[in-house]
Amino acid sequence: MSIIAFSEVSKEYNTKTGVVHAVTDITLQIKEGEIVGLVGPNGAGKSTTVKMLCGILKPSKGEVSVLGYTPHLDRKKLAMNIGVMFGNRSSLWYNIPAIDSIRLMRDIYGISKTDFEKRLQEYCAILGAGELLKKPIRQMSLGQRIKIELLVTLLHNPKLLILDEPTLGLDIVTKGQFREALVRLSQSRKTTVVITTHDLSDVEKICDRVILINHGKKILDATNKEFTHMIDQYEVVYISNMETSKTLDTLCNDPFFREKIADAYKFVVPKQAKREFLNRVLYDDQLRIRTEKPSLEDLLYEYYS
Repeated sequence: MSIIAFSEVSKEYNTKTGVVHAVTDITLQIKEGEIVGLVGPNGAGKSTTVKMLCGILKPSKGEVSVLGYTPHLDRKKLAMNIGVMFGNRSSLWYNIPAIDSIRLMRDIYGISKTDFEKRLQEYCAILGAGELLKKPIRQMSLGQRIKIELLVTLLHNPKLLILDEPTLGLDIVTKGQFREALVRLSQSRKTTVVITTHDLSDVEKICDRVILINHGKKILDATNKEFTHMIDQYEVVYISNMETSKTLDTLCNDPFFREKIADAYKFVVPKQAKREFLNRVLYDDQLRIRTEKPSLEDLLYEYYS
């Protein structure tokens, strides 16, 4: 059963300089219980897509269906069945204990006291948030605040959870806890999750599917395994000189060279060509080398430039 369906959806804006095509002819379906990563660089069209999902924006063309509703026409009904969390916005009151904010949201959604207590206990256990309930939001770390934000978002048992950059700014430990909690929630309640992110680790560790958007167009719809295989095809190599008086500008002519960052030269190298590449460029024992996984922008350049 499809929870979300886009059929040739476009969104355009009229500006003083002309028409901006934020989203162009996107067609997709997301099934119940899936965790889907919506990824792409800044300005790719992710936020516009999410806003059409929530009914904040009306598509210029095409049809959007979410849980059987047309979002921009049925916003109130849809809001009772979805949970939305934007990483840079808060639904919590800053100066009062978290539990007071949570109770206010309980009243807004009309949740009975029995259901409220049951859900509060369940979600506190999953998120490890029990000790935070009496703490004011202003005294919490970012990671603690995100836990409470997610708890509030889940309070009315939404069938669909939409998370916009939820791990942005979190430390490695808190990111791991958040990802684990999200997977447990999806598995235990069959909650469908759409997550927008720049962090490829989020995609690898929690998503069943990846939808890649760039310049307003869907350019990839792949399983987690397929997307991870794409990432594993490349490695980013940084080369710098320990003798700062020497220049390495000749490396700029290498076909794998991408850019110079401070005193380091960045290369995106196919793993099958790494040995030959290193033999070619490491001509001096004064060279320093560092490697890492490719970023989303690196992948876009290699596959779609």
